[in-house]
Amino acid sequence: MSDNTASPARRQYLSAESRRESILRVADEVLTKDGVGHLSIVEVARRAGISRQLIYQHFADLNTLLVEVIRMRFAQFQMATDMSDGAADLEVRQLVERQIHRLLSLPQRDRQLMRNLFGDISSLPRDLWPTIGEIREAVVYRWTTLIDPRSTPSPLSYAKMGLIIHTILGAWDLIIDGSISEDEAVGLIMKIVESLFVLPW
Repeated sequence: MSDNTASPARRQYLSAESRRESILRVADEVLTKDGVGHLSIVEVARRAGISRQLIYQHFADLNTLLVEVIRMRFAQFQMATDMSDGAADLEVRQLVERQIHRLLSLPQRDRQLMRNLFGDISSLPRDLWPTIGEIREAVVYRWTTLIDPRSTPSPLSYAKMGLIIHTILGAWDLIIDGSISEDEAVGLIMKIVESLFVLPW
C-alpha cells in the first residue's frame, strides 16, 4: 500500500551566526521603516517568523539588540563613506570636499542614521547613550584626523567637528526643499570648515 500523504516541509535550520545576522537584518528593517518606537522583540520575532525565545538566545534584551543594529549600520555607513580610494593623490582640501559631497548624497537610510546619532537622543533608552557617544566620538575622530591630520584631536577640535556635522544635517534639509543645490551646500560647508580650522590648504 502506497503512502500518498505529503511529508511536512522541513524547517530551515541556520547556524547560530546566520540566525543572529538574520535577526539583526529584520530589526534593521523595522528600525528603518517604522523608527525606534516600533522596535520590539515581539515585532522582530513576528516579522522574522521565529519565537521570542530564539531572539533572547542571541540578544539579552531589546536594548542589546538595538545597540547591535546601530553598530552594524554604522559599520556599513563607514564602508560607504570610506576615504581611502584614491586618497593618496588628493590634497586635504580635495579630500574634505569629496567627503562632504559623499555625505550630502547619502541615501535616506544613512541620513537617518546620522540624524539618530547626532540629533536629540533624549527619547532613546538611556542604555543606548554610551554606545551612541562612542560612535559619535569615532565619527568625529575620523573627520578631525582627515581635516587636520598633523594635530592631536582635542576637546575643542571635537566641538568644532560637532558644529560641522550639524551644519551637514541642516544642509540636507535645505537641499531637499530646494533652497540650495548640493554644490552650493558644499561651498558653504567648506567656508565653515575653513573658519574653524587653520590648515595647510
